[in-house]
Amino acid sequence: MNLNDLKDKRVMHVDTSCKLHENVDTGIAFKMIKTNEHKGFGLSLKLKRELERDLYADMDRARLYAICIYYIIKEDLDLFDILVICGDEDPELVKDYLSILFENERKYGEKTVISVSELRRITGNKTIKSYAHGVANSYRRRARKSLVRQQKGTPLRVVPINYSLIYTKWMELERKKL
Repeated sequence: MNLNDLKDKRVMHVDTSCKLHENVDTGIAFKMIKTNEHKGFGLSLKLKRELERDLYADMDRARLYAICIYYIIKEDLDLFDILVICGDEDPELVKDYLSILFENERKYGEKTVISVSELRRITGNKTIKSYAHGVANSYRRRARKSLVRQQKGTPLRVVPINYSLIYTKWMELERKKL
């Protein structure tokens, strides 16, 4: 991929606010560059601890991150051509897990997935950061609050997430393990 491939493409950034291994709530969200559309959710510390207790046999946070991205973008595959994922977890593993999760989805197969570091290399701009970090922080702070308190400021598009949704996809990836 080169700089000309980025022109006239719809680019979506996905990022986390607070890494998955930190002992705080984590926000995960996407943001479109041109339209500023966004969607995401907040993973509570309690949910992360339950997942770690029950699922993290090998502490595979890249798998958890891919599952989170899957739930955020699965309804919006028509919005983007290029997906830029932050480097909080191993981007290559995340890409592999995403390809497994979307293996029956033709639309996803047409997308290009790159990391922020690849985007820096392509553009030659070493200062590029994830476009979605601020929005992810908003989801971290407000997504789990009541609807009235959640909507103070920029309105959020919160994806419902819970233990059983993550567990289902985790086990699906376990069966199709890399």
